[in-house]
Amino acid sequence: MTDIRCYSVINPASPHGEWARREIIRPAALALRADYGITLEPLAYGEIPPTGPGVITYVVYGPTDPLAMPDGEREYLAALAFAGVRTNIVSAYPLTAAGTDRPGYERAGTLVPQLCDALDINAIFPDELDLVRGIRTNTWQDVYVNVIGETIRVKYQPTESRDPGDEAMRARLCREHAGEIAELARLHREHRLWQRKPYTDGSVMFTHDGHWFVSQTLTDKTLMTSDDFDLVTSFDEGLRGITYTGPRLPSSDAPEFLVLSTLLSAHARRPRLIVHFHHRELTRGPRYRELVTDSIVETGHFAAGRRFFEELRLRSTDWFIIREHGMVWIGDSAAEFGAFADRVVAGGR
Repeated sequence: MTDIRCYSVINPASPHGEWARREIIRPAALALRADYGITLEPLAYGEIPPTGPGVITYVVYGPTDPLAMPDGEREYLAALAFAGVRTNIVSAYPLTAAGTDRPGYERAGTLVPQLCDALDINAIFPDELDLVRGIRTNTWQDVYVNVIGETIRVKYQPTESRDPGDEAMRARLCREHAGEIAELARLHREHRLWQRKPYTDGSVMFTHDGHWFVSQTLTDKTLMTSDDFDLVTSFDEGLRGITYTGPRLPSSDAPEFLVLSTLLSAHARRPRLIVHFHHRELTRGPRYRELVTDSIVETGHFAAGRRFFEELRLRSTDWFIIREHGMVWIGDSAAEFGAFADRVVAGGR
């Protein structure tokens, strides 16, 4: 079993440090312990927590302004990543006296992703405008969701099947879907369909009558093959259970897409393919704002599939954007998804 160790580091140079500890870190820590038994331990600035095989080590750091980060701070964050720590930063961008973004904030759209790539960290996108403190920043809910996404990920109860019939069916599906999976990998590479890392973001599901073929958790979508997919034979929403055959656990997104495909088949027509992907510009850019969910949806739960079903019905479309998270697309083939990506992701309608 994987050991998860989570820490919080307060930036001593920030004037908002104690406020962040009180209003962001502490509420997130209380919720994480209550919901998942995860503890968020304090760590001094400059310290590197222990890492090792079989251990997921996570640090939430901040608050900080990614556009004005000094060299010493960058070096510390890079050292965390080099040691194998998954690091998320809480942002604090100063506002004008009128409570609006300062000139130059728009640079964050390109410079912050470059910073994250260079330091191998993740900057939690700040939607909260704190007019009292005069900063654009994050909420404790943002930290809560990101800790889960970087650590436990899987929120269902897995049961592995080694039934010979299930293993034979998985082998058949591996052969049947090999070409389409190779094409989907190419599309992920070409259109850069991830936000943090291609092995943490996104998932793919092929649907069949009574079973599903699902990408495994922590699969690099740019390099995936059919060997990176599991057969899912059943699920139990009440018990939060999934029965699967394959070498690794099915994607953490499997619960919502199992429910979504089932609801679509009951009320309309089951799509043959569901692709969940991320894209830095589409998630928060100016295009397709009419397709963004009204609120953040915590993924990984069966109940999220019901929400996704309602979003598709409400918008009468084959895709939508989960607020601050990523995209969900439904269709019937990798070629169809490729046409969608060329049309929508590349820039035109």
